[in-house]
Order: sequence, then C-alpha cells, then structure tokens
Amino acid sequence: MYRKNCERCGRPSFSSSEAGTWHCPVCGNDLTNYPFFDAETLEKLIILQKWRTQVYDKNHRVLK
Repeated sequence: MYRKNCERCGRPSFSSSEAGTWHCPVCGNDLTNYPFFDAETLEKLIILQKWRTQVYDKNHRVLK
C-alpha cells in the first residue's frame, strides 16, 4: 500500500497502485508527481515506472 501526502490540505492519501493519476480525495489536488511513501513505515519509496506509453504512426512504428 502506498501513501502520498497532500501539501494543499495536509491529509494523507492511500492507494494500492503506483500507476495512473492520483488525486487527493479531500481537496482534489493532483498528487501524481508527489513522492511515494510506504503506508505502514512512512519510508520514502522510489518507484520505477513499469508502464510506458508509446505513440505509434499508421505503420505501427514507435514515434516516441
């Protein structure tokens, strides 16, 4: 379980996924780029991006 702390309202937010957007459930602040913490130990975690979005052209070649 992951935790992020909202700097706007000061409340914690919890999730079981590191992928996708993350918004504070209290004030709606975008927490996507905030650091991850372990929900139990509050230790800062480094999450390696496992999912990468790729854009393809009409011939199915990767553009970026």
